[in-house]
Amino acid sequence: MTSSLLALQIVSDPLVLFLSGLSLLILFIWYFATESDRRKRNIGSILVLGLCTLCILALIPPSKTLQGGIDIVGGSAFTLRVQPNVDPDTNEVIPLTDRDMDNAIETIQKRLDSAGTGDLSIAKSGDDTIILQMPGMEPEAAEEIREILQKVAKLELREVNPQSQMLAKQVYDGEEVIPGFKAYKHEGVNREGDPFTEYLLLNNRTAIDGADIADAWPQTQGTDHQVGIKLTGAGGEKMTNLTKDMTAGSDRIAVLLDDVVITAPVVQTTPLGKNFVIQGQDSFEEAGTLASQLLNPLENALVIDEERTVSPSLGEAVVKQGITSAAIGLAITAVFILIYYRTAGLIALTALAVNSVLIFGAMAMFGFTFTLPGIAGIILTIGMAVDANVLIYERLREELSSGKSLKTAIDTAYEKAFSAIFDSNTTSLLTAVILFWKASSTVAGFAVTLTVGLLGSMFSAILVTRVLFRWALDTGALKNLSLLNIFRSTNWDFLGKRKAAFALSTLLFLAAVGGFAWKQKDALGVDFTGGSILTFTFPQDSKGVRQAEAEKALQDLDTESKPIIQEENVPNSGELLTIRCSTADTTRIEDTLRSAFPVLQERTPTLDRDTGKDTGKTNYVVDASTDTVSATAGSAFLINSSIALGLGLIAILIYISIRFEFSFALGAFVAVVHDVVLAVGLVVLFGGELSLIHVGAILTIAGYSINDTIIVFDRIRESLLTERGNIKDLMNQAINATLSRTLLTSLTTITTVAILAIFGGAALRDFSTMILVGLVVGTYSSIFVAAPVVLWWSRGKGRNLRREVLDASLAGETAANT
Repeated sequence: MTSSLLALQIVSDPLVLFLSGLSLLILFIWYFATESDRRKRNIGSILVLGLCTLCILALIPPSKTLQGGIDIVGGSAFTLRVQPNVDPDTNEVIPLTDRDMDNAIETIQKRLDSAGTGDLSIAKSGDDTIILQMPGMEPEAAEEIREILQKVAKLELREVNPQSQMLAKQVYDGEEVIPGFKAYKHEGVNREGDPFTEYLLLNNRTAIDGADIADAWPQTQGTDHQVGIKLTGAGGEKMTNLTKDMTAGSDRIAVLLDDVVITAPVVQTTPLGKNFVIQGQDSFEEAGTLASQLLNPLENALVIDEERTVSPSLGEAVVKQGITSAAIGLAITAVFILIYYRTAGLIALTALAVNSVLIFGAMAMFGFTFTLPGIAGIILTIGMAVDANVLIYERLREELSSGKSLKTAIDTAYEKAFSAIFDSNTTSLLTAVILFWKASSTVAGFAVTLTVGLLGSMFSAILVTRVLFRWALDTGALKNLSLLNIFRSTNWDFLGKRKAAFALSTLLFLAAVGGFAWKQKDALGVDFTGGSILTFTFPQDSKGVRQAEAEKALQDLDTESKPIIQEENVPNSGELLTIRCSTADTTRIEDTLRSAFPVLQERTPTLDRDTGKDTGKTNYVVDASTDTVSATAGSAFLINSSIALGLGLIAILIYISIRFEFSFALGAFVAVVHDVVLAVGLVVLFGGELSLIHVGAILTIAGYSINDTIIVFDRIRESLLTERGNIKDLMNQAINATLSRTLLTSLTTITTVAILAIFGGAALRDFSTMILVGLVVGTYSSIFVAAPVVLWWSRGKGRNLRREVLDASLAGETAANT
């Protein structure tokens, strides 16, 4: 057995995973329970090595264990909404049940398996939504899959009223009402090949339905392609009861498929038995598809709310952009940490490497899928891990400056930094969980990696670096520590500038709100308004189609709305041509552009993904990817996203109120709302459009804003508890004390995100730009908005802020001792 197979078997065994997880949990609890430094060091070492070993085993081999979403490997994805049925007698809607959803998922699985679609992932989301993903599917197959999904294939046989010829037209036009019967329009072609139209009056009661079908198969009689039907025993009895009293040669039975009459033959013999045929299929393949659908009928209709088809070349370009920008940003951050913190920086980078192993290992172990937003989430969480290390090291600098020994200074720095790290990461976790629970599946990957990354960053920053420091001290490898200090102690009167800051914030707030009000619907992207985005991906060595050329080619095309065309040159990845248009126009726009430009007509042989052999089929050299959202789904996404944002802000307010006093909670809440509104409004004001991925960006901004604000508040609370003096002066002192940390972490994170925005391509640019604006605004608000609101509120209510902090601290100590 190879090492990769052995590793795969170990991590896939539920018992092994359970026992390993239980052992690591016991070690984790033991680590924090023990008082012995030597024991902490040894337990921590075993814990780190155990987790890393488990994660590395889960990653072997990476090509099989790391699953890429369709935006990375290419493929198709559909968001399907299951429709409730209507009672034919009362016209009342029948509520969906869990059984309805399970039946729909099972039917989709069987249909697509019979169509040979290969790997697919089907998951239920909410009460009426199904998420279907098919990585690796070629764009040309999406149309066929769409038809397979939307075909209910609900077969019904109904009795035709003998007076149909006289009454059906009047009933159809609404001139007559016949209780128990409904009129249908039947269009077809007679034996001579001439089209005809007739009206039929059918019994409302279905005599035989899809549940009565035992078998269905395609067959050909001469030039007529048919579907042979064999009924079950119960179905045969129903057919006998239906036809036994009919008059051969005159009475008729109508066959309906999805409530459309496809044939209405005259009964030639009575009674009929188990077998009959459905005629009128255009080809043997069409008859075969219908037979498969009849064997797997949907009991509830499906509506496609969202459809994404990503070409492999676009996915490859996106991954290259993301990895390149991430590597550049993280390399710059790593070099800065090494230069600024030296030996301590080396320890921090080792912890970051462990953090990366934990993130990727957890993603592989639990089968989470990597998506483009997920990659952005990983980059951001690594930035937050750097933030935690900077916070500890800046505390360490202060303790060393006060004359403490290296060991005492390290212990004190970790002890004082713990609460700020815990609180800031917990608020970010709250927003990530709410995002995963309430927002669309498009950003679920971001929420997953953000959650995994936050847990990993807390572990690496608090435990891994501490263990490494303990080993360095105990072995004598670290006897002194030298830290660069660019941002030296300051004594600026930040709170004295609060009126000017409030005036600036009010002006920016009004501009942001005004920009959104001015643009209104134009501020919302396809995700919220409905529509399609068509993207052509040109290879790096080929000449793309210019925006002006595409606009000229489409100028005479009659479209529902004017298409919006953009071109983009992506470094090291080629060129992109993106067209935003109405969903109804997507196919015609693609066909028109392909007809107009030879570069879009070139085709290449398709190779089998497993064997590499020619399949005999060809695909376009320049792929076309589509992202389609219905207007109904867009509205639902907007509502759910707004709820997610609202719940995130409320959760932050509640948590800060519990951990701090209400004055601090109010200051944090105002700062978060300030940052979110400004980030959204300014991006929109300067031409951006809001999409679903921006929901993740907004909650990330909220988390970062709270992160920074909590660290300032934690220092203010510490100053109020330990020092005497004017409250305003103490708050200024706390802001100055945390200023170096604020500037350092903001600059490193801003650098990483800025590079992501510059080199990440269109797919990551909008997301990164909003976070970039939010980081700048958040750094400003933690100093000039949050703390001034705390001071203003406490003074306005006539409260003594120091007394509130002392009382809360005393209450906490009393609760801990009882």
